[in-house]
Amino acid sequence: MSAVGQVSAVVISWNGGEELKSAVASLRNQSLAPAEVVVVDNGSVDGSAEWLGEQPDLRLLRNPRNLGFAVAANQGIRATAQPQVLLCNQDLVLDPGFLAAACARMERDPEIGSVGGRLRREGLVDTTGHLLHRSGWVSNRGSGEPDDQRYPTAEEVFGVSAAAVLYRRAMLEDVALSGEIFCESFFAFLEDVDLDFRARWRGWRAWYEPAATAAHRRGGSGLHRTAAIERHVLANRALVLVRNAPRSWWSWPRVLQVGSFLGLRLGLALRRHPLAVLGALDAARGLAGARAARSQIMARRSVGDPDLDRWARATPWRSLLRARRPG
Repeated sequence: MSAVGQVSAVVISWNGGEELKSAVASLRNQSLAPAEVVVVDNGSVDGSAEWLGEQPDLRLLRNPRNLGFAVAANQGIRATAQPQVLLCNQDLVLDPGFLAAACARMERDPEIGSVGGRLRREGLVDTTGHLLHRSGWVSNRGSGEPDDQRYPTAEEVFGVSAAAVLYRRAMLEDVALSGEIFCESFFAFLEDVDLDFRARWRGWRAWYEPAATAAHRRGGSGLHRTAAIERHVLANRALVLVRNAPRSWWSWPRVLQVGSFLGLRLGLALRRHPLAVLGALDAARGLAGARAARSQIMARRSVGDPDLDRWARATPWRSLLRARRPG
């Protein structure tokens, strides 16, 4: 089955400037054109929203202020209707064959809910999918490694980055909680990891497709370690695990690994920005909501703890100490 006309592209924008124009141009240059392109602007004040409004081949949704990535992504997905959704950050430049390769991979198996590609940044690998570790850390596979011939094989992964991902709409609708595809209380950061978990609990598969390639600047969405970003990341790391961690993770000695991971990330965040401690308070305030979401997730799961835990691998603690990017 041809995927022509089967894909809606959704781009999230916030003061995107010239890089937003590059992202839009890369969508226009796809060998397999999306049926529509919707851009959700989160209250930009740099003139980029006005530029978007002048583009006849785009549909623009404007928010009066920055409502966060999760809210904007949900708005964009709800505003479209195609059976597949290509979600992109504004700091992405997709290579011309990205969408065609991702669609071809998804069409091979109806159980595939998401397809991610090979993202690069400044001569290095940015991500080739998400890795789950026994401590609860979810990392970007290959991040920071040389962008050479490594990771050449298409394969199933735990999950994929929402920086550039093709989702099956049926999966998104299946895992939504109270109408939310991405958890809107997260605002931004790790909302894709939360979605990874929920999709896995429902039996959906995620795939890495090396022929789907793109350049990711990492920065246009705010990935400079400010206190506000540290705060969101710190809170969301804890809440992802409250919402989704297998029950077996809360028994000894696994709970020691999880606690060590969260404690280490707290220490690193506070060293960079002392005000990041507010993230711990945010996590405490969000605990009741996370527990309620967990009840729903566990009640609806279609696989057992072993099916999810099989993706967990040993934590590379030295790499974790050096990690500088949310993921």
